[in-house]
Amino acid sequence: MKASVSENALETPAKRPQAHSSGMANGNKKAKLNKVELLKLKKSPLSLIHDIYRWADEGFDSIPPEYYDLFKWHGFFHRKQTPGYFMLRMRISNGILNSSQLRAVAEISRDYGRGVGDFTTRQNIQLRWITIEKMPAIIEKLQAVGLGSEQTGMDNFRNVTGCPLTGLTRHELLDTRQLTAATALSLLGPEFENIPRKFNISINGCRLDCTHAQSNDIGLTPATGRIGTRTVPGFNVVVGGHMGSRNPHLAVPLDAFVRTSQVTPLCRAILTLFRDNGNRSSRGKARLWYLIDEWGIDRFRDEVTKVLGEKLPSAGACKLYRDPDPLEQDHVGVHPQIQDGLSYVGMVVPTGRITAEQLFALAELADEYGSREVRLTNDQNVVIPNVTDRRLDELLAEPLLKEWSPSPSGVMRGLVTCTGIDHCHFALNDTKGISLEIARKLEKRLPDRDKVVRLNVSGCVHACGRHRLSEIGLEATRLRQGGQVIDGFNIYEGGCLGEDARLGVEVHRKATIDETTELLADAIASRYRSDAAPAADPA
Repeated sequence: MKASVSENALETPAKRPQAHSSGMANGNKKAKLNKVELLKLKKSPLSLIHDIYRWADEGFDSIPPEYYDLFKWHGFFHRKQTPGYFMLRMRISNGILNSSQLRAVAEISRDYGRGVGDFTTRQNIQLRWITIEKMPAIIEKLQAVGLGSEQTGMDNFRNVTGCPLTGLTRHELLDTRQLTAATALSLLGPEFENIPRKFNISINGCRLDCTHAQSNDIGLTPATGRIGTRTVPGFNVVVGGHMGSRNPHLAVPLDAFVRTSQVTPLCRAILTLFRDNGNRSSRGKARLWYLIDEWGIDRFRDEVTKVLGEKLPSAGACKLYRDPDPLEQDHVGVHPQIQDGLSYVGMVVPTGRITAEQLFALAELADEYGSREVRLTNDQNVVIPNVTDRRLDELLAEPLLKEWSPSPSGVMRGLVTCTGIDHCHFALNDTKGISLEIARKLEKRLPDRDKVVRLNVSGCVHACGRHRLSEIGLEATRLRQGGQVIDGFNIYEGGCLGEDARLGVEVHRKATIDETTELLADAIASRYRSDAAPAADPA
């Protein structure tokens, strides 16, 4: 399927609706296009595939630097820290892989990427150190196992996320495995090659909200609605969430209920509106939220209905848990499935950093103990499903589970970080290395090893570590001390999702690494005391 998408991208001219007049905020006046829009007008990004094959023969120096960003439409990201090398990001809908696919990824990492990579917060895998010369072989190897990397960066819809335990968990209203894959496939290709900015979609039938719907441009959550005299399962819809920049927003309710058959058409309708009306002048105001803010949610809903071609009923009865159990929400640990005699094993991958050897080992474990399948989570972790209960002890004794523990400390369990300065030119420090150091110090100081502490760390304002969604968030900064510029963090507290969702607020600015550790230890210890305090007797 992926190969055919690539072939279509080669043969069909990119559709660029209103390319010269999109982004007409504040009325219908023609807006000045930003430099990325001008680049897309100069060359259809998907057509770059021809050049990639040519440049693979000619070498890196033959690539015009102005075209580096266009590589992202094919999943390759040039990084200033590693001149001449690219990151590779794959598309893994719902985070579900079979062991053959996982081995292919491990082989690419070993043979072409120096054996290093990352699990991401969108159920994805990123590899490093890819050269232009190896790109054709990589593209063909991915296609051979049913994977692809098309349209995973820049102005495209990103990996469609879903509950990593879909089809397996008692917390589920709807199984979304086929739905996420079908939606992604429907959106791939030239029709949505040119949208104003990136676009995130989550389709979740799990009551635990493990895909963080309110942080997405489109977030679908389990609900029941009335169709005539019947009560049917489906989804409520929130729109406009984005976490990056200094002006993040949680998604707002669309006041709409959709059945499973309407999910893909709804996503297409919203993407169509965004493509044709989003801001193409200012990159900072080009996310879906700004179109909703300009129009108002009532007009936006009316426009969605027009494009969709059918009226949507109002939101149904929300089936999300109001206070989900943090020990189940992240899918870490050993838990029974709805299938008798089977369990899943969720393992924490510290900061999401992986090696090719670990991926090979994971594939072997999935074959030996599971069903040749692995599931990636939104917290950079991994699940082996369908393990027979009689073999659980054997699996838990395997060496990889000493590195990726299913029973980590509460601090390590709740740690999520962005890529960091070693591979991202936006990051201000080594978020992965520094975060691990802080987490290990906190492990030794906190009174309850198992109490989950949600600590999210971002290397810059783009917030890839989702630091403002967490109870404690760190945003990297730089500060002067003793005449030197050193690493530090701005500290946020109070972020959460759900019925009472709110973004974390900054409580301390420009703390050194040591100060950050002390401040976090004090804040977490204070919460322990607060949680342990007995409730006051009523007067």
